[in-house]
Amino acid sequence: MWHITLSVCVIVASLVAQGQPAAACSIGPFEPRDHTQLLVLGRVQSVAIGARSVGNFVDAFVTVDVLHTFRGTTSSPLVFVDRTSVFVEQDPFSQRAVTYFRGGSGACGTIDADPVGKYVLIALARDNEVWQANRLYGAIYSERLDDEAYRGLLQRHSIPVPFLAIGRITEPREVGAILSP
Repeated sequence: MWHITLSVCVIVASLVAQGQPAAACSIGPFEPRDHTQLLVLGRVQSVAIGARSVGNFVDAFVTVDVLHTFRGTTSSPLVFVDRTSVFVEQDPFSQRAVTYFRGGSGACGTIDADPVGKYVLIALARDNEVWQANRLYGAIYSERLDDEAYRGLLQRHSIPVPFLAIGRITEPREVGAILSP
């Protein structure tokens, strides 16, 4: 008799506690340059929290001072939205809202840590008059203006990179060879 009761409880619990579908940031063959209209390098000035977007995420409106535009046209400062990187929860002890950056959570967000003050090379798509970010399009946040990691993203977007990066760049620069034609 207890087996039947246990079975019924398990079935009821599974029906009541159905979770949301898992988000996945993967796709088959994908050319980001076919889906984006803007590729810029800039420095993040601020992140403003907006309304709830997808699941527990909230819109993150990121303001960037544009230093170089590789494709497309825009003004500076540029504002784009990342809908799947940031969520806000109430701390149970302090009762204050706490902001978490979780771009790498599998939902295609681009922001893994507080980006304010960092440089970003990012590809964006226009949707409903708003520039949208997505991990599939490409985004690299860095402490360095002349980061070697930019090369791969530039090449993914068919931007010519006219040099071979060998070794580590050790001296500080303003705009270095990686960004020069």
